[in-house]
Amino acid sequence: MTDIETQKQGYIELIKLCLGDNKKKEVSSFIDTLRNYNGDQNYYTTLNYVKEYLDNNGIHFIMALDWKQEIRDLVWRVNSSLKDNFNINIELPNPKDYGENASVSAKNVFRDFDKSIQKQNFKLGFIDTNSDEYVIIVHKISDESKVKEAVKKIGYPYIDANSPKINNEK
Repeated sequence: MTDIETQKQGYIELIKLCLGDNKKKEVSSFIDTLRNYNGDQNYYTTLNYVKEYLDNNGIHFIMALDWKQEIRDLVWRVNSSLKDNFNINIELPNPKDYGENASVSAKNVFRDFDKSIQKQNFKLGFIDTNSDEYVIIVHKISDESKVKEAVKKIGYPYIDANSPKINNEK
């Protein structure tokens, strides 16, 4: 696993690329004090600790969804990220179009959401934690290679909405 200083660099780069100006200072200060939580009995990974901090503070930046969460949770997460970080609203797919009780892991959900935000030059990126959750980052299409590198620095592969892993085509 990546050392903590490299992880911090990765998080700082992600902050610069994907977080709204009004939260950059706060989250950067948090990252500056970050210690390595990989192997920690409560958090297991540093990423889990960071995600908990962001959730507890209502910061829509690195966002996790369980595979069985409702699609409306994805709508809320993506809309909040776009509005808070990029000051933009984009019409997203309607959860009802996927059928009653459909979850975020239903066929084409992430692809459809990705297509809808790509019309405005944004993209859904995923941190591949190799678990039953989706860890999402909304970013500009033009920043994809930089986001990929930053995710690698925090110790994970980056995948996009067309990945067989995201679409349960393993």
